[in-house]
Amino acid sequence: MKDRKNNWKKWTAGAAALFVLAGFGSDTVSAKEPPVTVNLLMFGEESARMQELMEDEIHQRVLDEINVDLQISYLPWSEYGTGKSEMMFSTGEKFMCYTNTEITAQMAGKGYYADVTDVLEENAPQLYEYCDEANAVRAFVIDGRVYAVPVGYKENAGEDYLIMVRRDLMEEAGFSGISTLEELERFYSTCKELHPDYIGLGGKMNPRILNGVIASDKNMEFINNFIMTDANHPEDTALYSYYESPEFKQVCEITSRWKEMGIIPEYLLYNAIQSENESDVGHSMFAVSSCDRIFEMMEKVRLSVPDAVFENIYLGDVNEKPLIDWGGTYVTAFAVSAGVKDEEELAAYVKVINLFQKNQEWVDLWTYGIEGTDYTLTPQGRVKRLCSDGLINSWMTVNPVFRRFPDYVTDEQIETYYASSEGSIPKKTRHFIFNTGPVNMEYAQLQAIEAEYLLPIALGFQDYDENIAGAIDKLKQAGIDEVLSEAQRQFDEFKKQQQE
Repeated sequence: MKDRKNNWKKWTAGAAALFVLAGFGSDTVSAKEPPVTVNLLMFGEESARMQELMEDEIHQRVLDEINVDLQISYLPWSEYGTGKSEMMFSTGEKFMCYTNTEITAQMAGKGYYADVTDVLEENAPQLYEYCDEANAVRAFVIDGRVYAVPVGYKENAGEDYLIMVRRDLMEEAGFSGISTLEELERFYSTCKELHPDYIGLGGKMNPRILNGVIASDKNMEFINNFIMTDANHPEDTALYSYYESPEFKQVCEITSRWKEMGIIPEYLLYNAIQSENESDVGHSMFAVSSCDRIFEMMEKVRLSVPDAVFENIYLGDVNEKPLIDWGGTYVTAFAVSAGVKDEEELAAYVKVINLFQKNQEWVDLWTYGIEGTDYTLTPQGRVKRLCSDGLINSWMTVNPVFRRFPDYVTDEQIETYYASSEGSIPKKTRHFIFNTGPVNMEYAQLQAIEAEYLLPIALGFQDYDENIAGAIDKLKQAGIDEVLSEAQRQFDEFKKQQQE
């Protein structure tokens, strides 16, 4: 992890000369008091340009706006929710980082996340104005308290159920479209002959992409890797153990074939990062997608393959298994470590998060940098990058109020994106967060069992029939029944409260 020295000298030297820029400084605070230090941990790799911005323009503007000395550091995505980042939480370090509902449940259950309930609304007014925050925070409430701050707003029907396919490769291989599993596999075989160095599936595998083509009539909606429900029956609260289900067996029948064909690369089980890297430089044919993620991927890949074009597809019949809509409630979320105990200090962290959606100028700064130096705007308000270095991940700030599409995105692609929720069904578990606290030990053991015994089966590296019985026995010993029972109890109570 990269550490940056405190910018105290820079603050004292510049405190007397505040920026006067459109969109910035409307809430400028007095610089008489020493600033509050806020540590932002990001996942990924810091670019040279991002380092410059964090040391200069962004740091100074945050300082001027809310009197916060913002320090940023980075860890690889492999450390998200585990490894070094979890160690930082456990030792009481003061910082904030990206989170999601599942990780929030785990970390809050261990006492690692700060309770932000009492400081959120007062210190994040723009999140409530532009991001439907009052509704969005419900996804991060445990026992009536808020443990993460959601940011952004977007169309998100079909998240992880869609596949983004290289449209330019499809055309080269003679395919006008792909709508079935058989067509996808034929496309892979044809494209592999044209590009033997390309892999099929780029990035990680997600069983949701096969939801529409397995034999089961259940529309799989996942609470976490272990527990699912049927989205097609919103009033039915029954939860199922995914790895013990016929749906898992049906998924494995396909992934086993994909592994044999080479669609799943040989190294995916042990080195998923390599698969992601291959995808980022345009050496994969398709990847797990969402209606929004396609734009992020195009932006990455076109740095290496300028003419790359992606198209989202859904394998299956959306009339039988409609796409599941999260409700557009949020894009990302940040959690503050429980090491931040002082209320004023905790409020400073929330104020920084609020800047991610304060207004157009702030969103542009985080996402694109300095206009004229890092990017320009077309007459249509679309972004043309002048600097290829990545800044804050563009998906983190997505909001239709402030959104700018890249200059190469067509009107048709934008129309398709905004129509993506048509015909979808509401997520049955929307706003439900499974508090793993009562079964923390069992859940941790399940995760270890999953990595050692179930992922090799799920990715086709081990035969399902020969290995599933032993893997299920390990799950039973680790406490899958206790975890499922606790999840069922909480979900039943959640649905009961909804009805009341």
